Amino acid sequence: MALQHVRLDQQNPIAVLSGSSMPRLEFRQALFRTEAPGWQRRLYPAALVITTSAFDVRDRTLAKDHQSMRFSLLYDATWPDPVFLRIQRWPYRPLELRKDVPVVYWTVELRLRDLRLGPDEWVELAFLG
Repeated sequence: MALQHVRLDQQNPIAVLSGSSMPRLEFRQALFRTEAPGWQRRLYPAALVITTSAFDVRDRTLAKDHQSMRFSLLYDATWPDPVFLRIQRWPYRPLELRKDVPVVYWTVELRLRDLRLGPDEWVELAFLG
C-alpha cells in the first residue's frame, strides 16, 4: 500500500482511482482549506463519500458499495483549525466478493457531500491505498 494524496476543489470535485486488486484505504490526514469563519458549522454535516465498484471483462458493474465518512467524527466545537492529522474514526470497509467472481478491475470514487466549496477552498486527503 502506497501513500496517496487527493485534493478536491471546485474544478476537481471528484477523484477516481482504479486498479486491478481490491482496494483497501486507510485514511491518515485531512485538511479543509478555507479563510471563512465558522468552518465547524459548515463541516459538521459534510461527509466524504467513497464509492467502490468492481467490473468484469465487458465493463459490466459486478458490485457497487457506498460508504460515508463524516467529518463530524474528527473534531468537536473547540477544535482550532480544520486540520486532522491522525484520523482513526474513518473505518473504510473493503467490498468483499466471493473468490469465483471474475473481477478484472476496481474503481474508487471520492467526493464530498453537503459541503459546497468556494473558489479558494479545498479539501486535501492523505491515505494509504
